[in-house]
Amino acid sequence: MLLMIGDYVSGSVRRGAARSVSDFMNRKRESEILIPLIYILSLAFIVRMAVPLIVMLTIKDYSLFDSPDTSSYIKPAQELLLHGRFYSNGLPELFRTPGYPLFLIPGILLGKVEAVTIALQIILSCLTTYLVFKVALTLFDDTRIAAWSAFMCAIDPVSILYASKLLSETLSTFLTILFVFYLLRYFKTESLKMLLFASLFLSASVYVRPAGYFLPIVIFTVLLAWSLKKRRTVLFAHAFGFLVCSLFIIGLWQLRNHRVADYSGFSSVPDYNLYCYQAASVRAIQEGMPYYEMQRSMGCPDKKIYYQNHPEQASWDRGKIYRSMGREGMKTISGNPVTYFLIHAKGMLRTFIDPGVTEYLILFKHYSWSGGLLGRILDQGLFVTFKGFARTMPVFLFSIFIISGLYLVVLYCAAALAIFHEDLPHSVSSAVILCIMAYYLVVSGGPVGYHRFRLPIMPLVCVFSGYGLYLLRERLSRKEKGSPLP
Repeated sequence: MLLMIGDYVSGSVRRGAARSVSDFMNRKRESEILIPLIYILSLAFIVRMAVPLIVMLTIKDYSLFDSPDTSSYIKPAQELLLHGRFYSNGLPELFRTPGYPLFLIPGILLGKVEAVTIALQIILSCLTTYLVFKVALTLFDDTRIAAWSAFMCAIDPVSILYASKLLSETLSTFLTILFVFYLLRYFKTESLKMLLFASLFLSASVYVRPAGYFLPIVIFTVLLAWSLKKRRTVLFAHAFGFLVCSLFIIGLWQLRNHRVADYSGFSSVPDYNLYCYQAASVRAIQEGMPYYEMQRSMGCPDKKIYYQNHPEQASWDRGKIYRSMGREGMKTISGNPVTYFLIHAKGMLRTFIDPGVTEYLILFKHYSWSGGLLGRILDQGLFVTFKGFARTMPVFLFSIFIISGLYLVVLYCAAALAIFHEDLPHSVSSAVILCIMAYYLVVSGGPVGYHRFRLPIMPLVCVFSGYGLYLLRERLSRKEKGSPLP
């Protein structure tokens, strides 16, 4: 009996010791994760707060936080508050979707739309940095890699800038990385709940910025391929569930547009852009005319000139006009595929490499929107435009350009090292992130392509760049210790 009691006590002590060791290791791991994350998130918050504070305290011009697109978000938000309908100028709003206008409502209610919205966007931008950490941790299962990824997101100059701009990019980027996080959790757990959350946040991002409109089909294709590879019927059903859920949520707004304006599209932005941007850029090259001059001659945005060119449309409703714009723009592009392919490719390149210097110039009142910046870039090229800036404001431009340019070089080189490294996890998670990055890069091309439109993919690039920086750090450590490189 005494022996049995002794064995029981001894076993209890051993189990207690094991639990103590396990608890200690868990606390140590949590500490390893928490401490660097706190530093990184603090850095993200400080640099994002610094930009608007400098503008408020030195220039004291709140209109610098606006852009030419800002009023088109504020008007339907005000209409929602006053009359409970999504209208602009007394007509149903078709151009903008309701996501970002809803986000502006707290600031409008408090009478401080810039200050409140910027504060909310800074919080969302910091949460995006946190989600980058979580996505990298899910993908690589290494806190050091996750910390590097979050650090690169925290110091991204374009993300820092757009937290202070009344534009939809910060909210859209947050929803996109949130969607990616739940999608990767689904691949880990195969939980339908995770996949439905992913569908919900992807659809929400489309309501904020319609660029992701076709992304559910891309994700469905990946899910379908994954289910076929694993040969599991339940995963096949999950893929269709994701597609149906996404299309249902997005389709609700299309039904609204059809009911109130006889327009079946989700947003009139694609039709307008096809005519006023894509087709205008092709015709400008064909006729040897400056881009903005061609836009004006086509009636963009002057309705009088447009109706002079299309007198039969003067009595048409807006939905029919937008559809006609889309068809005419597509006809111009399809008739000149090589010309437009080159324009689109240049736009993708600008989106990828434009450091965002011009937006900093605007924010700190070194450049005005009236200068026709986009037209200058399209007519003269990005590098010639920057060269002109360098002659007029060399110190300011040089400082920002070096910071932004150096960041992009490090970011892309590290990301490329990670993507092409043999130890990169060759999983469906890696594949789907690469597909999302490619999708947003492709849709961002064309004459409107510039740094603003790469924001949704920057957190994903940061995920891979964190792995690349980790690999570089490991190589340097081994080299210093004299160990053979992997």
